[in-house]
Amino acid sequence: MNDEQIRIFLAVAKAGSFSKAEENMHISKQAMLKQINALENELDAKLLARSRLGISLTPSGQVFQKGIVKINREMEKLISACREASGAREKLMIGNVEHQALLNRVTQVFMTRYPDIQVQQVIHPNHSGEWRVCHGVQDVAETFRMAYEINPRLKSECAYRRLTEVPYMAAMRKGHPLSQRKTVTLGALAGYETMIFPIMLEKLYLDQISHAFLAFPDHLISREDVDNQVPAAYDCIESDRILITANPFIEDIEELVKVPLDTGWTREYGVIFREPAAEAVRKYIETAEEVYSERNALKHR
Repeated sequence: MNDEQIRIFLAVAKAGSFSKAEENMHISKQAMLKQINALENELDAKLLARSRLGISLTPSGQVFQKGIVKINREMEKLISACREASGAREKLMIGNVEHQALLNRVTQVFMTRYPDIQVQQVIHPNHSGEWRVCHGVQDVAETFRMAYEINPRLKSECAYRRLTEVPYMAAMRKGHPLSQRKTVTLGALAGYETMIFPIMLEKLYLDQISHAFLAFPDHLISREDVDNQVPAAYDCIESDRILITANPFIEDIEELVKVPLDTGWTREYGVIFREPAAEAVRKYIETAEEVYSERNALKHR
């Protein structure tokens, strides 16, 4: 058996069908079947059961899947032990989107908890973290669920762990006519120049925003320069312009008032990493989930 056969087996087992695995891995169904057949012939055991409902694991397949996961983890432990014996420190490359930095607080806790692991933080432009993790340039990166869901390669090669949800809000200058409201409607925003970044919004949200601005289409400013969200936010400080956003960085701009939309919209953020994960990566993910579990609990008190 080889790594390609194992990778295809795990992907098909996870997807539940060759068609879905084909979409995720960009490998033809025929090529995957050839690899699976070769693997089953070598093991002299059927690993996958095929039916009208899709693919399921046979008893042998369940044993094989469990064993492969265990072997991968043991291999990572062996590599870590060899590094430790040679005096080399484990390394962890952490990616932070320059205008979100969700992982900063996680990294601070992690470095205190695991001082023997060498951490390098990589600040990168929006959305490039997903590419970097897929290609092994860095070990973990923050993302939001929509970006993960629409990227077939990301879903097939990387795991996602939910960290938090951020409500959509209207960011505006202090003293803005709408700044004293507890919540604001899309209809109220339509009376002012309002900026959006469509790539950061679900289609349903975009449709509702467009409908709300039908009477004032010139007031809706759609921007494609997604890496300029921070400058766009600061533009609102000196004008009556408004920014619709769910980016966490907005909370750090004290000059702006953040009024929640009455729509109840939220954006889910999380962290991605390749599997099987190295021991240092698993420790980091555990730390991230712990940190945000505590933060989320505090928010709801």
